[in-house]
Amino acid sequence: PGNPMATWSIDGKIEALITAQVGDTLAFNFEMPDTPTLELASATLFAGPRKPSSDISPFNKTQIPLTQGSKIKVEHDGFWGFSIAFTTVTKDGVSSFFFLPDPELEVGST
Repeated sequence: PGNPMATWSIDGKIEALITAQVGDTLAFNFEMPDTPTLELASATLFAGPRKPSSDISPFNKTQIPLTQGSKIKVEHDGFWGFSIAFTTVTKDGVSSFFFLPDPELEVGST
């Protein structure tokens, strides 16, 4: 109680709004607690517009599978929200499920 089970940050800083430019690349790093038996099993990024937009996401997809170190290129101007759902698994096969909600991504001058 009182301790988050999962958090997200940008370059080690927790930000509510991520700013980027077309052509920038976002890289994803999953840091597990100091538990040698805990591993990332799977992760998916979900994106959607926060303002009316003709583009479905800044990445040309609304669902993107992620792995440790995945890099995704920003391809459109606009304003989007996204979330990441991921699963961890222990060496003995026990899974845990996490959801990191709604950082917002502003691309360009919009």
